[in-house]
Amino acid sequence: MKLTVTGRHLKITDGIREHLDKAIARHVTPFVEGPGDIHVCLSVEKERHDAEITVKSKGFSAHAQHETHDLYSAIDGVVQKIEKQLKKHKERLITLKNKKSAQVKQQSS
Repeated sequence: MKLTVTGRHLKITDGIREHLDKAIARHVTPFVEGPGDIHVCLSVEKERHDAEITVKSKGFSAHAQHETHDLYSAIDGVVQKIEKQLKKHKERLITLKNKKSAQVKQQSS
C-alpha cells in the first residue's frame, strides 16, 4: 500500500507523520484489500486545520475531509470518517457475496 502525505502551508514533521502512520495502520489498512493508494493532504490557513484522505483500491475510491482548530484532531476526525466509509463498503461486499451464493444454492436445488 502506497501512502502519500502532502502539506499545504505546513511542513510535515516526524511527529505528524508518526501520528498519521499509526492512525492509518490501525483504522484504514485492515479494510483495504490488495494494492491500493492512500493520499493524505494536510493544510493550515490561519486557525483552520484541514485534513483530507483519499483511498483508492481495486475498483473503489473513498474520500473524506475534516476541519478543526487542531491538526491532530483533524487527522483523527478524517480517519474516523474514512474508516466508517470503508467499513460500510466492506459490509456491502460481504452482503452481496452472501446474496449471490444463496441465489446459486436456490437455483441448483
